[in-house]
Amino acid sequence: MIDVDDFKAINDPHGHLAGDRVLARLVRALRESMRSSDTLRRFGGEEFVLILPDTSIDDACQVVRRVLSEFSWTMPELDRVVTFSAGVVAHDPLGSMNEAIRRADAAAYAAKRAGKNWIVPG
Repeated sequence: MIDVDDFKAINDPHGHLAGDRVLARLVRALRESMRSSDTLRRFGGEEFVLILPDTSIDDACQVVRRVLSEFSWTMPELDRVVTFSAGVVAHDPLGSMNEAIRRADAAAYAAKRAGKNWIVPG
């Protein structure tokens, strides 16, 4: 689960076009790190789910860490650095996908509580 940090502070005062530019840049950064077997879906306003089949938690964290370092950028018109926080979990194929998403979401919120621009494995 990937969630843009302080998105409301971008979208509300600077408008939806600024928010759209942030989301488009994040999607590009994620897609550049994806394999053909991976899946990216928008989950909410500024939240995305990245599914990396046959990938360990350590390897998934490395992928997200690489995207995090490539994505963090300064938007001069906003006078701020834009970052994201992420929660990374393993999905048990015998378990519920909804449960995996719930755990990933909880881990992403833990990353935000840890100071944002962070990744928390769950």
